[in-house]
Amino acid sequence: MDKIVLKNMCFYAHTGCLPEEKLHGQNFMVTVEIIFNRISGSETDRLEDTVNYAMAYDIIKNTVCDDRSNLIEHLAQRVADAVLSISPECVRTVVTVSKPQAPIDGVFDAMEVTVERER
Repeated sequence: MDKIVLKNMCFYAHTGCLPEEKLHGQNFMVTVEIIFNRISGSETDRLEDTVNYAMAYDIIKNTVCDDRSNLIEHLAQRVADAVLSISPECVRTVVTVSKPQAPIDGVFDAMEVTVERER
């Protein structure tokens, strides 16, 4: 299996259950693994035989930044759906959404959800 990883992308979005989260928004960290049986570009060295990272980044960014869901679980699912639509050669994706500023009274790095989806 081959994979492309877009790691720790930071996006400002409005996902959350509380009204202030919807109003003010916050940063989310997103890591996406795009998994293939084999990336053709590893042999051909041609951009059209792999996933264009810039295009994938833009699709993920638009999905996250346009989201107004309550749950990061739902946001992760939406990102996974978008990623699977990028390339028919993508067989699986793993999406992790981290919420470092979750409105919880406590000390933590982030609240985080990971979903794994395949065709």
